[in-house]
Parts: sequence; structure tokens; C-alpha cells
Amino acid sequence: GDGCGHTLLAPHSGTLSSRNYPGTYPNHTACRWRLRAPPGTSLLLAFGDVDLEPSEHCAHSSLLLADPDTGTAYGPYCRDAGPAAPLLLTNSSAVTVLFNSTSHRSGRGLLLSYASSQHPGRGEHGSEPLTPHLTVCSSVYCPAGCKDIDGDIWGNPSQGYRDTSVLCKAAVHAGVIADELGGQVTLSREKGITLYESAFANGLHSKRGSLSEKRLIFHKAHRLSLPACGDALDVAAFNASSSWHEVDALGQDRAWAAERAALGSAGHSWAAEPGSEGAWLELDLGTRRNITGIITKGSEPYDYYVTSYRVSSSRDGKNWRPYRGSSGQEDKVFEGNADSYGEVSNAFIPPIVARYIR
Repeated sequence: GDGCGHTLLAPHSGTLSSRNYPGTYPNHTACRWRLRAPPGTSLLLAFGDVDLEPSEHCAHSSLLLADPDTGTAYGPYCRDAGPAAPLLLTNSSAVTVLFNSTSHRSGRGLLLSYASSQHPGRGEHGSEPLTPHLTVCSSVYCPAGCKDIDGDIWGNPSQGYRDTSVLCKAAVHAGVIADELGGQVTLSREKGITLYESAFANGLHSKRGSLSEKRLIFHKAHRLSLPACGDALDVAAFNASSSWHEVDALGQDRAWAAERAALGSAGHSWAAEPGSEGAWLELDLGTRRNITGIITKGSEPYDYYVTSYRVSSSRDGKNWRPYRGSSGQEDKVFEGNADSYGEVSNAFIPPIVARYIR
């Protein structure tokens, strides 16, 4: 329907909103969402925002939730007749969400998230993904689709995030959850720092922020039984499909060889032969490792950089598997650099277990 805004519906969690949210929703529109959780679970719904222009019995604009299994209905809701509590635990694994509008003048519309009841940590903080402030807790469940929720984040994965950042959006930026799936987030609140540096990571820009009393520190999911990613993995050898051999203005040969691809190398980097198709860079880690992410940077003195890339992995150097991320449907295209000097990080969720990476 034409009343639908940002929507991401995944099996265990999701996020949905009216069109234009948080701007005024349009006149004479309708939208219907069908939410389904796995059999044997119940849906937990978190009302992030229900701001529909009030009218008698919410006749002009309304939000209505229907439980087809039990015949139960919740609502209609609008401004001044909203949900009694920010959380609604249904007794069903399927709920239909109906949004309608007629002529109106004001109202942000609605923002709603859901999770299946099998996920822990969703208690009184279940609405956390939709709000910019963190309550005192060590674990929350973030629904899918937090990447596009309105709001800002300040900081980066290494420093932590200013405590006024949108929590679950920051978790996507930090690479502890995949936006298309959501998931359990473990975090701590530590003493704030003077300045939070901005960064581009996992398709999100964070802002440069000033001093805050507290900061958010995200921890890798313990259920993966993997160590936290704190150090770069050693590369035993670099290989490439080709390398560029340039003759500079002084007539000297400059080799943009594969081994120059190591992050932090002074001077020029690796580059494929100009015009080559399907160029690749290969890293041999010497043995099988758990690989949780990648950081890329351009060749700063020359203003060269890679804007997007795919990743493949191999355990034997012969059989290669494309990385498809958590969706498993298509090869994942990672968003790379927009300049030659900034570092861009992307997380592998789930991690890659391999010796070779291309």
C-alpha cells in the first residue's frame, strides 16, 4: 500500500514505519503488514512512536493490530488514544498490522518494531532500538532494520560511542550485528572521553562528537564462541591477479605489487594492471583463522581507492566460496572508500573461517 514507509521484515525481528516517517504521513493512504514469527513463539511488539492525528474513535487515522489465531484485536490507536504500554506481548506467532489515513494536518505517523519471544534480553528495555538513550542494562535485543532508523551516532568501534547515540544503529556501525537480521547486543557503559572521532563502517557514517559523561562499548557476541576482534591478523603472503608496473616522470619503474597492499604501508599501494577484468587481491593467512572483518584504505598520495568489492574465501587455495553474509542469497557487495585517506571497516557476520581471502 502507498502508506508504507521503511520496512524490514525478517523471521525473528523487524522494523516498520509509515511513509515519510518522521515527517508527516500522507493523506488517504493505507498499508498492511503481515508479521510472522517461527511456530511455537509469540510476537513481542515495541511501539516506538504512534503519532496519528486524533479523531473520534481514531476514525481519520488509525493503527490496528489483529491476531488471526485468537481473534484478538489491539486498537485502533491514534494520538491521545495510544497503546497503554510501549510493549505488547501477543499470544500468537502471526499478527496483521493495519495503518490507514484520511485527510489530516499533522502527525509523524508510526514506528514499530517486533521480535519473537524466543530471544532473551527483551524485557523492559525491548523498545531500546527505537530510542536515542541507553537505559542501565548490559544486554538488549535489536530488531532488523535499525540502520535506516532516524537519528545520529557519534564515535567508532575502537573508541566506543557517545551515550546519546541511537543504540542499535551504533551496534550495526560497530559490526556486532547484521542489519538484515538484528540480534542480541551485549554492551557496557564506561567513562566518557573528550572527543569521539567519526568513521565510516558497515555502510553507516558516524559523526564527530564532543565530551559525554558516558560512552557505549559493544562486545562481540559470546554465543559465537569467537575471540573479540582486537588485532590485525598476520598475512603470510600476498598474491594478485595482476600488478601495475608504472614508469614515472623520471623514467623509473614503480611496481604496485601485491605485497604493498598491507594496511599501513608507506607510499603507493597495490593496483591491478590497468584495464584488467575481474581483478583480485589474495591474502594467505598461513593457517585457518576466524576472520571477523576487513579494513580498507586508498593510496593516499595518489588519490586512488576502491569504492566497492566482493569477498571470497578458501581453505585450500583451490576451492573458493563467495561471501554472502547473513542472507545467504546473493554475493555480498561491501561498500568501500569514498576518498584515499580514510579507513573503512566492514564486519563479516557470520565470520569467515578460512586460510585464504580474496
